[in-house]
Amino acid sequence: MSRQIIRRLALAVPIVLLVSIAVFALLHLAPGGPAGIAAANPKASGEDIARIREHYGLDRPLPVQYLLWFRQTFLRFDFGTSYVTGRPVGEMIAQRLPATLELMGSALVLALIAGGVLGTLAAMRRGSSVDQLFMLGTTAGLSIPVFWLGLAAIYLFSIRLGLLPAGGREAIAAGGGGRLAHLVLPASVLAVAWCAAWSRYLRAGMVETLEGDFIRTARAKGLAERSVVLKHAMRGAALPAVTVLVMQLPALFTGAVITETVFGWPGMGRLFYEGLQRHDHSRVLGIVVISSLLIILMNTLGDILCMVLDPRVRPAPTEKGGAG
Repeated sequence: MSRQIIRRLALAVPIVLLVSIAVFALLHLAPGGPAGIAAANPKASGEDIARIREHYGLDRPLPVQYLLWFRQTFLRFDFGTSYVTGRPVGEMIAQRLPATLELMGSALVLALIAGGVLGTLAAMRRGSSVDQLFMLGTTAGLSIPVFWLGLAAIYLFSIRLGLLPAGGREAIAAGGGGRLAHLVLPASVLAVAWCAAWSRYLRAGMVETLEGDFIRTARAKGLAERSVVLKHAMRGAALPAVTVLVMQLPALFTGAVITETVFGWPGMGRLFYEGLQRHDHSRVLGIVVISSLLIILMNTLGDILCMVLDPRVRPAPTEKGGAG
């Protein structure tokens, strides 16, 4: 299994390179950047714009620009300086990354707990009113856009009821209830779609597993229904759900961008959105590289979890030597 993990991590190198090349080309071919911002200023002369392009190396061929950026980023571990703020991009990412990990981690835990409970209950009562209500709720959860759900949650719980803050993360430094209050709405909104998708896959896996011969054998031995479900059926149904979870991990970052923007959550998603809005190429490229590495790392951890849950997906050991 260790060789499989090393092979997966080695594949991360060309993937990150390809992603960086594509994003670098799109950003630099699109209008914007420091020269574009200067060109929008009516007081900027042609000489000013030319000096800006020369200062940032934008007057060089695009492949040369990429090679210089590659050497700076991957060999010196320096993401450059923001065109807008003048701060090091690595420092900006390090400041925002904990907020994103906190939001995504909380939403992930909520989705896993709620999805596991709802999916299991629906499978155990298949065809009942509980199951029908579950299917209706998950369909709604998958259909409602994240930004609309976030705005509706702010209107209901913040404006109308006044129970929770409408956004921000300022009270986190104080800890306690203020920290939790600021986290509840964005984490819950971000968890809704994931919970709806994962619970449906878990329900389908549980329904199939509960009809298996080993489940009938366990019940025939006199095991309690709780033990049959939790110790036998859940283990067999967990693998498909984990596989889907791993495949949808990139959607965590997509949802975080929208949720952080709606709730004013100071994480990497909002930093990325602001960078796109202000044509801050160095900031966007730095976030893309870090996000790609995190996604690959989480996919690798998901593969490891699949191997732990089901030994059948582990690679077959290579035989040394031949038959004599």
